[in-house]
Amino acid sequence: MLGLSLGKLLELAAIVLIVWYGFKYAGRIEAVRKARRAARESPPPSRPPTQAEDLVPCAACGSYVTAHGMTACGRPDCPWGR
Repeated sequence: MLGLSLGKLLELAAIVLIVWYGFKYAGRIEAVRKARRAARESPPPSRPPTQAEDLVPCAACGSYVTAHGMTACGRPDCPWGR
């Protein structure tokens, strides 16, 4: 009739399992490729913005100093050293 023996059924089951796990393995490889491609194409992480400070010129020497932490420039006529 059909000629199905235990050996042929085991061979068929082994072939089905090999094909099944082969597809699973190929799917994992494709997922890794997609993840690597997405990591390559994504922009690098941005750093937090740097806080800017206002600068004002020294009336004596003309060099710029921060407006909130003004220190003397070393000259005797410096307005910030008083």
